Amino acid sequence: MDYAQAAPTKQFFVSMLTRDISLSDAILDLVDNCLDGALRTANGVKVDYSKFFVNISLSSNSFSIEDNCGGIPRSIAKAYAFKMGRETDDDRDMDNETIGMYGVGMKRAIFKMGRDAIVKTLCNEDAYEVPISSAWLDNKDWEPLPIINTKQEDNLKTPGTQIHIESLFPGVAKHFGNEAFINELKTSISEHFTMFLQKGLSISVNTAPVEPVLVEVLVSDEKDGPLPYVFEKTIDNVIVSITVGLNTGRGITDDEDSPEFERDRSSASAGWTVFCNDRAVIVGDKSRLTGWGDGIPLYHYQFSIITGIVEFRSIYANKLPVTTTKRALDTSSDIWLQALVKMKEGMRIWISYTNAWKNHPRSDQTQYWEKSTPMPLRSAILRISQLAGATQSKGVIEYNPQKQKKIPFPQTKSPSSRKIIYSRPNEEIRLVSKSFFDSFDEKPGIVGERCFELILSKIQKGEG
Repeated sequence: MDYAQAAPTKQFFVSMLTRDISLSDAILDLVDNCLDGALRTANGVKVDYSKFFVNISLSSNSFSIEDNCGGIPRSIAKAYAFKMGRETDDDRDMDNETIGMYGVGMKRAIFKMGRDAIVKTLCNEDAYEVPISSAWLDNKDWEPLPIINTKQEDNLKTPGTQIHIESLFPGVAKHFGNEAFINELKTSISEHFTMFLQKGLSISVNTAPVEPVLVEVLVSDEKDGPLPYVFEKTIDNVIVSITVGLNTGRGITDDEDSPEFERDRSSASAGWTVFCNDRAVIVGDKSRLTGWGDGIPLYHYQFSIITGIVEFRSIYANKLPVTTTKRALDTSSDIWLQALVKMKEGMRIWISYTNAWKNHPRSDQTQYWEKSTPMPLRSAILRISQLAGATQSKGVIEYNPQKQKKIPFPQTKSPSSRKIIYSRPNEEIRLVSKSFFDSFDEKPGIVGERCFELILSKIQKGEG
């Protein structure tokens, strides 16, 4: 009997594997592997992430990432770690909430960046390295990679793994030498791994520590104060948790230049942030992907104080609604579609809230939020689940502040203040801005308000 060859060619496999992932996402994949290593070291115990670090160094000449997350056992290296895909009998993470499911992250990241790499590891005093060379890539056969014992003086200082890549592709080298790309990478890390960073994990890029982006909703400290919407339910072995509320940008306006619009703080977390096993898949989404414009209004600046957070948590990574890049949602997932229904339900509550307050001054509404605390998803759900009015039945937690009459609305339909709108030539605004703020470029709305405050102060003091 004749047989037809069906194995993929190495060149095709490598080129297709790297085509649909960005350079920064490939690096995030490597950090994910570090976190999976830290999780495995815990052996079922809660991980103390403050004990672990991930150090990334990149330049136009090379890339390296090093961690102290336990290293790769030799048996895993021989059987699984360097295979192009996950074997069905690879059950290392069957009890861990990881996000990897395909077994291609490390290899894809290496192939995305360059043609020569060395993976060095120290695990339980066993030190070795695995080279992935350009010669191996050029060889059409899938030859096994050598595992080479390292000398004592070359070993890592602590159990962990180091990946060093040279012979960078020209486009990659250009990106790695660009400060804008490095800043973009830091932002991606601060968003994607914000939960781990908040738990104490140390991540640095070219020795600079990365700080987490906080995604929180306001929860009243008072018994009868306003609270966010929450929902939690287990669907097909995935815990789905949702909260929608206000963020710490407390002004309500559709004027981009208004001083009431706390742009730096509120716009970063406005919209929807989605976590899968503590990894932020998307942050601050304001598109139809998360329901905006689909049965509810399109996002605009009036909604800049609305923040929604969703988390999917499961030991079955293949059931999470996330793609192989771990930075995009699988919107065809039934779990995602069920969650989206509740997300819209929560959004409608706070869209109605902003509609009611949009013509009223900030001071009238912030009095209801003065005694409130910004909280992440888990803390908000824990606090609200303990309150009267939160329904809990068959593992489902739900709290609708609108039904509980915990949403503050204006006392009167007529606002107690009015908006002042006028235009002046740009050069005049710049001159006044320079006088007040020692900068020509302050926003026109802030310049106009400062002028009004100055005249009002003089009148109140009898100087006008």
